[in-house]
Amino acid sequence: MRSVLTVSLILLGLLILSSYQLGAGGKAQISLTMVYGSEKRGWIEEAAPLFLDWWKKEYPEMPLELNVSPLGSRESMIQIITGEIKPVVWSPASSVWVPLANWMWARENEGTSLVEEYRPLVFSPIVIASWSSYVSKRGIQGFGSLHDLSIMDHSDLKFAHTDPQLSNSGFMAVIMETAAAAGKSPAQLRREDLLSTDVRQWLTELESTAVYYGESTGFLLDEAVEGGPNNLNALVIYENLVIEKNRSGEPMSRWKDRLVAVYPKEGLLLSDHPFCILNAPWVSEKQRWAAQEFLRFLLSPEIQKKAAAHGFRPTTRGIELDRGVFNPANGVSYSLPTNIVSAPTDEEVLLHITDVWSVTRARR
Repeated sequence: MRSVLTVSLILLGLLILSSYQLGAGGKAQISLTMVYGSEKRGWIEEAAPLFLDWWKKEYPEMPLELNVSPLGSRESMIQIITGEIKPVVWSPASSVWVPLANWMWARENEGTSLVEEYRPLVFSPIVIASWSSYVSKRGIQGFGSLHDLSIMDHSDLKFAHTDPQLSNSGFMAVIMETAAAAGKSPAQLRREDLLSTDVRQWLTELESTAVYYGESTGFLLDEAVEGGPNNLNALVIYENLVIEKNRSGEPMSRWKDRLVAVYPKEGLLLSDHPFCILNAPWVSEKQRWAAQEFLRFLLSPEIQKKAAAHGFRPTTRGIELDRGVFNPANGVSYSLPTNIVSAPTDEEVLLHITDVWSVTRARR
């Protein structure tokens, strides 16, 4: 375990070297470090220098150093718990990690919470991405549809999601699969569902059609587009990536087909990118105040509109989506067509759901 963490720390060091290290002029009085899920890297890298420009005008006598570094949600959580990294702000891809982080932190820190409260920054639903022609042919509506295809004679389903032990989208995919298998909403999942023979059989049947488990959601989508409809025809990713890839024109130019987002009829689990100011001994009151100012800036209408341009749905009310971005030509719906569901909060479920995947996954 230590060797894995050491390698992770080295990789983090490389990321920090390549990330923003921005000063507001003069010797910094406040150092603000944010570790965030790489899914929103484009938006954060656009917003960070704008925040420092804003800061210089608002607080010219109080220089600020801002470091923003992308890191996987699970990896960053583990490194914070073990003290390998000590950011002021943690922003994983989904708040599904918060109760698990608090449970792990409490075991090491006399029952205290690492995250006492948080605010979602942007929304990006987990969707089933497929090719327009395949959705029309097979009538995919959700995870139940995928399972039906998986047990069909001579199934042509070629399924994929990222490794849930490494990637947030894979973790959320397995949560949604397990909930569908149990006939429950994700928040209702309990330990007995993970132990159920019927649930495990259902998962084994669907996962048997998996042809790829990637480490990165973006690379998974790249693999799908490079190989085309005959290579991968159903993968679990973020809505914003469907928009991004269709806007590039690559799916249509390569395959004369468009990627489409299927919003699972079982419900939408949102990747809500929480902004968590850590309740940790290394966070000072001045850093906490600066982090709150950064949060306020990221939630401002101007910066939320920039997030929408990257395919994220704003969390600040009153901001209309750009119909030039959120439209069928880009493979998505302007309005979310299915209900939003809550993630599990049961620590046992969150801790052991990847164990279920480990025994039901495809062996290639």
